[in-house]
Parts: sequence; C-alpha cells; structure tokens
Amino acid sequence: MLFFDRPDGRRVRGLDAVKAVLPYVLRRRSESSVFFSRDIDVEEALAYLRSKNAEAGGERYSLFGVLIAAAVRTIALKPRLNRFVHRRAVYERRAISVSFIVKKSLTEDSSEANAKILFDPRDDLERATAKINAGIEAARSGDADRAGRMYRLYHSMPFGKALASLSIRVLDRFNIAPRRMLDSDPLYTSVYFANLGSIGLDPPYHQLYDWGTASVFMVVGRVFQKDAPARPDDPRRGPGRCHYVTVKFTVDERIADGLYFAHAVSLFQKLVSKPESLEPEPDLSEAEA
Repeated sequence: MLFFDRPDGRRVRGLDAVKAVLPYVLRRRSESSVFFSRDIDVEEALAYLRSKNAEAGGERYSLFGVLIAAAVRTIALKPRLNRFVHRRAVYERRAISVSFIVKKSLTEDSSEANAKILFDPRDDLERATAKINAGIEAARSGDADRAGRMYRLYHSMPFGKALASLSIRVLDRFNIAPRRMLDSDPLYTSVYFANLGSIGLDPPYHQLYDWGTASVFMVVGRVFQKDAPARPDDPRRGPGRCHYVTVKFTVDERIADGLYFAHAVSLFQKLVSKPESLEPEPDLSEAEA
C-alpha cells in the first residue's frame, strides 16, 4: 500500500494480535464470510407502517425502509460493523452507506439500477426514509446510476472492460483511487441489501464480493406468518400467528468477533420489531456500550 489511509477509510491501529493476524490468514473477503439467519417479528412494524402511511402528506414508509434505517442505526451504535479489510489491513469507513438494486418495473426484461445512499449516524426514521425514497426515485429515473453509466461506457470501448478493471484494481491497491470513483461504485459500501421480499421470494444466502469493500450483505425475504410464543415483555401479545420476515446475513469475520456480531443482530432485531424506537435521534454516546 502506497498510503495507509484511503479516501473512503482510515486505517485502524492498535488491534490486538489475533485481529491483526487474521487478514494474513484469510486473505479474501469471499473466504472470510460467515452466514447466519434471523426470523424477525414484524407484527408491530406492519401496524406502525399502516398508521404512518394513513397520515396525510409526508413520506411513504415501507418495511424495507425500516430495515435499512434499523441497519444504519445499528452501525451507528456498533461502529465496528463499518470496517473493512483491504490488503491485510483493517480500515474504518468514513461514512455510513447502503447499496441496493432497484428494478425499474417488475418484469423479467426490466433493467436494473444500483442505488447507493449516504446516511448520517444521527439520522432518524423520517430522514432515513426521505433519503431512501429519493434514492429509489433517482435510480428509477437514471439520474443516480453513475455506476451503470460507467459500465456502459467500458462495455462500448475496445478492451474497455479489461482496461477499466485493471486500472481500478491498481489504483485501489495503492489506496489512490479517486473518491468520486469509489463513491459511484455500489460495492464500496457499508451494507449491500437485496430485497427479494418485493418479488415474493424467500431469501438465499449471498456471498461477499472480493471487489469493493462491503463487509456486510443482507438479503430480505417475503413477509410470512408462523406461530409465535407469548412475549413476556408485552402482556398484550399472547401466543398466536404473527407476521415475520427472514433476514439472512453474510459478514466478514475479520472486522469483529462473534459476540459483537451477535449483539449487533439482536439490536437490529429490536429496532425492526419496534420501529418507533427509530424516531428519535440516537444517543451516540451509547456506541460500543
């Protein structure tokens, strides 16, 4: 590496020996992937969304938006999730970003566009929803799909794809890739989301890409019902059929340990189950507590 820091991240120093050595043992993101799944109770979230969308005016709220807002809040409070490994060094990202694919229409032949949205760690649900809705609209109109425009340009040039990928790899290798280039690539992101629930599918596990820096991949499935136990923390909720959504996670185990991931997923689940907790700004002094 020519430079220690990058336009999109600062090198983490002072790691303990195990975390510092792990990137030398596991050299690629694809071989460092850990997969796990969680069924999340969204009964209260669906009622909350119906109530919010019944209000006159304002943004359109969706379950997908709640999931993204909950992921952003989880990263803000568990900032080690916003790290990535590049050439055997661990970096902390300079911003929170979320990428996902937007279908311009629900047909097999419809084109796809990537949306990549930057968030502030203090974003509440309302601000996060506004950014998500604006990002989806921009992706559908083609205004924000800089990555797609670059791909089409490379594809139209003789040897364009090979030359472009080689040049990007060299610049990235030495940490001198331009910030604009990294910002336009959806795989240089905190979390990559795949929303298969929007087309009624169950979620598969997804691999992490060796291209880019995404250390977390989340696949969201369709909403379904199953028997749920009584909730001791909520006397109103007895046993019965409740709505759930399955979220499957793929994470780079080199950025944090298993206990950290477990606490982060539990926090994410609580935020999704009670989306009203996303309305106030987070208290960032609680981060890492």
